[in-house]
Amino acid sequence: MKNLHASSEKNEENVCNVCHGIARLCKLSTCPFYRDLFKEALAAKLSGRQLSGPSPPTFLVGEKGYPRVALGSALVYADDINPALLESPSKWLDFSVNELLRLRLSLLLGLTITHVKTPIQRRDPFTALQESAASIKPVDFEITTAGAVKTMPGFSIRTAPYGPSARVEKVKLTGNVSIPRKVDSYLNDPYVKAEETLTSLYKTGHDEYYLTRLFSAGLLGIASQRKLVPTEWSITAVDDILSKQLYNQVRQYSIINEYRVHSYSAVENSATVVLTPTPWMYELLEGWLRYRDKPPYSDHEIIRPRKTYAENTGGAYYAVRFSLLRHLADRREQSGAIVFFEIKPGWVPLGVWRFREIVKKALEQRCERFQSLDEALAHVRPRLSIPLHNYLKQSSLIPFLRRQQKIDTP
Repeated sequence: MKNLHASSEKNEENVCNVCHGIARLCKLSTCPFYRDLFKEALAAKLSGRQLSGPSPPTFLVGEKGYPRVALGSALVYADDINPALLESPSKWLDFSVNELLRLRLSLLLGLTITHVKTPIQRRDPFTALQESAASIKPVDFEITTAGAVKTMPGFSIRTAPYGPSARVEKVKLTGNVSIPRKVDSYLNDPYVKAEETLTSLYKTGHDEYYLTRLFSAGLLGIASQRKLVPTEWSITAVDDILSKQLYNQVRQYSIINEYRVHSYSAVENSATVVLTPTPWMYELLEGWLRYRDKPPYSDHEIIRPRKTYAENTGGAYYAVRFSLLRHLADRREQSGAIVFFEIKPGWVPLGVWRFREIVKKALEQRCERFQSLDEALAHVRPRLSIPLHNYLKQSSLIPFLRRQQKIDTP
């Protein structure tokens, strides 16, 4: 597997269980996710320099070489796959890891190199790519490649994977682009800040995935400041901006009067969420079963959103925080949260979306209720694959809460 986006995400090894990240082993003949599923589709679609098909749409901006970056969109080359599913992470937990790989590896990524400040609306092939990013429905593309198609798939820690890739010489939209009227008005408003636009569009029902695409495509904000933003940076930035707006709501609500434990597992990941009867505070404890000899990663904040980057858990921290604050805002409640997130050995990198969606799903499940932190942790203990004491050694929030309990006890 290859990695389009160079990532500084803690010290995590971004590897697949099959090829273990060794490029020469990541190919059609050895990858079970490619071999039988796509051989015929690849042979039918990847002949010659002209390629056509629907795009979900996909819009990717790499970070390697910044400010000159790889910019790309993707076509679906497997005829039996619904393009609309390929950029809809909120629906992905209904699929197995293998099914998700089948979906995402059916995307052929067309790439070109540009400067982030290039006025892309004036240059081919960028015009069609930027226009497609704002569409809420799949769009049809025709691309002309500048060389051979590389069949090695691409994996990243924060972004979802994709299939073959090729340098693009020309991109042409062959179908209509569907842009909501309110979105279009913001795209053409040169004076509104990106943060204001994101908050407004989120409140009117546009999800964080669509907003991330707009932000990454450089379509939002004051006109003179617009530029392409690497997709990985955009994901975290949008999570952070929306979370802070949600926090401003949550801080005004009454604090819950009990400990609540929610849990959910999917795609070789599991989340156990402990909501605490405190003002807002939050800690993410992330454990990898593949690396049992390493302590869990942790980051936290107390009372208000942190101002420094969560170096240990990276983008996962912001994705989880967004789901927590959205849940509390929807319920008009305030609480703290401790999240135990475990990644099993069978995990294949599918992106940071799964932190957001699994925690969201966990919070939708019926909770168990407790009157003390120790009772809640006793309930959590058997649900973890990594011993609880390993997490306690890395936690900052649990010792803090225990100290507060002693102070508050008469």
